Amino acid sequence: MGTLVVAQSGGPTAVMNASLVGAIAGARGDRRVDRILGARFGIEGILADDYVDLTELPTEALVALKETPGAGLGSSRYRASDTEIHRIVSALVARDASWLLTIGGNDTADTLHRIQLAAQDAGLPLSVVGIPKTIDNDLPGMDHCPGYGSAARYVAVAVREAGIDTCAMQRTDPVKIVEVMGRNAGWLAAAARLGRHEPDQAPQLVFFPERPRSVEQMVDEIAGAYRAHGWAVVVVSENQTDEAGRPLAGDQPVHIDPHGHRYNESPGAHLARLVQSTFGVRARYERPGSLQRTSTTIVSETDAIEARLAGVDAVKRALRGESDVMVAIQREPGLAYSVRYEATPLSEIAARERHLPDEFIASSGTDVTDAFLAYVRPLIGGSLPPILSLV
Repeated sequence: MGTLVVAQSGGPTAVMNASLVGAIAGARGDRRVDRILGARFGIEGILADDYVDLTELPTEALVALKETPGAGLGSSRYRASDTEIHRIVSALVARDASWLLTIGGNDTADTLHRIQLAAQDAGLPLSVVGIPKTIDNDLPGMDHCPGYGSAARYVAVAVREAGIDTCAMQRTDPVKIVEVMGRNAGWLAAAARLGRHEPDQAPQLVFFPERPRSVEQMVDEIAGAYRAHGWAVVVVSENQTDEAGRPLAGDQPVHIDPHGHRYNESPGAHLARLVQSTFGVRARYERPGSLQRTSTTIVSETDAIEARLAGVDAVKRALRGESDVMVAIQREPGLAYSVRYEATPLSEIAARERHLPDEFIASSGTDVTDAFLAYVRPLIGGSLPPILSLV
């Protein structure tokens, strides 16, 4: 008998709470768990002994929580010091915690791995299991991450609709730059391509972090797309760099988070200004921001189901003594889409990134391959509805 502690960490997603509900449901079904505690605001809640008792949360509350975007317990990007890691272990022992589950990504894996090592050094029987979460889809050791499918669907719809608007307004606003999240990987930018079914539809260009190019080349490519179609929608990743690895809008970050991630000036806004000043047409700039990671208006049902099952699987692994691992969704071979749940060591995920592979990027460097489209379509929970333009 013991207490299971669950926490959420990093940027929220549209299905992060589905994983939380899955963990609660899995723990409730095992008599070894006599209490389920949710730490408010990630490891900060553990350090402050600030918990929500989830043991008897009513069914109707669980249903509502599963449909709620964001992080129901509150999230955090706090990086604990080595001293605080040992305090976390002591705090968990004080709460009679035998199992710690945290929903998060690369940095969460790093923190959990450090907690595991500290517990191991102290001779404490604590099982530490991560539940994957990131819209960036950049966690090593798995086919894809919960949160990505919904964000990919959102970006595909948003960029397609930006294209409809730009096509209609091409006489006055012929160029639009859409900047999407993804940190240093192009998975989310690539998903924008799902909205283009015909050559003259948006996006005409997608710029990937994996294919850095000079600003001059990017502007020339945008000009070429504009001349070819009379309008152009361009997708760029939030941390796009030039051929020398420099952020497009300058080297000076506007923010550096506790894990050392740099947040730079907007490359999308910078490109829009350059396009407008270089060839004299109005270029607009759109940035969906946090909406792309937490909106449930067009959530992928596949993503929601897999996120919940990842939470259930994490509990099973923790209760049978597995530790220092993160649940990993793996795709089964074959034409029909199906997945299995495995585990990847936290040390193989901690502070690492998985980039968009070469076979998913077209030779032009500004489009995706059919292999990427085949990979991503099952993740977004069904095809996009048809559209029609009379222009």
